Amino acid sequence: MSDSSDDEYEVKAKKQKLSQKASDEECEGLEPVEVEEVQTDEDKMKEFATITATDEIMAQTILQDVGWDLKRALDVFFGSDAFKEARAEVVMGPTSSSESSGTQKMTAEDLKGLEINVMSWNIDGLDGRSLATRMKAVAQIVKSVNPDILFLQEVVDRDLGPIDKLQSLYKIYYSNRGCQYYTAILVSKMFEVEKHDVIHFQNSGMYRTLQIVEGSIGGIKVFLLNTHLESTREHRGQRCAQFSFCMDKCEEILAQNPGCFLFFGGDLNLRDEEVSRIPNGILDAWVSAGSDTKTKFTWDTYKNDNKQGFYNAKMRFDRLYWHGPLNKVQFSLEGRQRIRSCLCFPSDHWAISATFSAI
Repeated sequence: MSDSSDDEYEVKAKKQKLSQKASDEECEGLEPVEVEEVQTDEDKMKEFATITATDEIMAQTILQDVGWDLKRALDVFFGSDAFKEARAEVVMGPTSSSESSGTQKMTAEDLKGLEINVMSWNIDGLDGRSLATRMKAVAQIVKSVNPDILFLQEVVDRDLGPIDKLQSLYKIYYSNRGCQYYTAILVSKMFEVEKHDVIHFQNSGMYRTLQIVEGSIGGIKVFLLNTHLESTREHRGQRCAQFSFCMDKCEEILAQNPGCFLFFGGDLNLRDEEVSRIPNGILDAWVSAGSDTKTKFTWDTYKNDNKQGFYNAKMRFDRLYWHGPLNKVQFSLEGRQRIRSCLCFPSDHWAISATFSAI
């Protein structure tokens, strides 16, 4: 080979190497594009069975009815009356039903002048940073708001003193104290408690429960249901099953106690698209109060920087549902003042507070 040919070959090789390097540099830093896998019908059956903790026979039955659309099939399972018993078995196994109560139905006119305030708050006891100071702030805010009924989530044994001291104002019922974390229902002294139950979700890997207090205020039957549903997006299946079970339980209570008040809420960890069928007569307190966008987001990392690494997230995780002859609802967020001594908020969640009244 001649010298000129050698030179031409070397130039071409260098150009090819430079071109490849430029291409590599252009690609560097780009996120890989995820190629969505096409699921076979068998894959969908397996995923449905895994999410719902049922079997592939039920999966096939529902998927066939909705044209093998997995999302629609899950919505049908979690939202349809036809699968009420199956959902219950998934979450907590067979249960026995209680006898119907003879509570007399009352109207808003009968209850004119009555006000009931219900507050719910995930107090983030799992975050050990400034915990003692934060729990003191939580207790102080509770005293300031002075709710008749208080639902707490993520309560822990450590630095529980300020919460325990609220016994001077409230009767306190813990779900599974001694566990890593748990829930609590606090009711004012005027509330006559008849029964306290805790249902452990068998499909939970996070110690989650449904806590139920049954009692009365001024002779009116009242049911309180407090829960903390499964967290994070990847546990959507368990969370949707738990929420559906809770709504089924509310519907069962109302059917057996037609004149009662019912308040159900907590840290539900729900995304809007995960909200399944809501039984007739059960209302969302935030919606009943007018759906004010200023009070919508209860986990808002734009405004609450307690949790580092979660940026630009706005979620309505904390919700309160209700039933009763009251006809006015006022809704607010609490706990939004930063604690001066540690420059953090009492919790990474805002507390939700709803006042129900008859006018």
